[in-house]
Amino acid sequence: MSKFTDYLDGLADESSMLAKEELKELIISAKNDESEFVRLQAVNVEHWTVMLAAGALTPEGFKRLVTNLDVFTELETMKLDAAAKASARRLADGIQKHVIDGLCKLL
Repeated sequence: MSKFTDYLDGLADESSMLAKEELKELIISAKNDESEFVRLQAVNVEHWTVMLAAGALTPEGFKRLVTNLDVFTELETMKLDAAAKASARRLADGIQKHVIDGLCKLL
């Protein structure tokens, strides 16, 4: 298992197990996406989560980075072609739902 999934699995809130699994799937899918932008953002979220787990990033810093990423993704989506736009939209929606509304509440 990766440090990313180990960290998510270790979070105490068992009631959010489905959201944790959905977040893992979102990142795996985004890392394999055709869009370079989407792949890079997935790598960023995974990297920041590992930094958070290692104590190299505070929960507040993590929240700020992810919130900024959500805004950046919204802006970047306007520039992409239709297929990449759909992938970026799914990533942005997933970040909002699983990271900002879910994971950040556990921190």
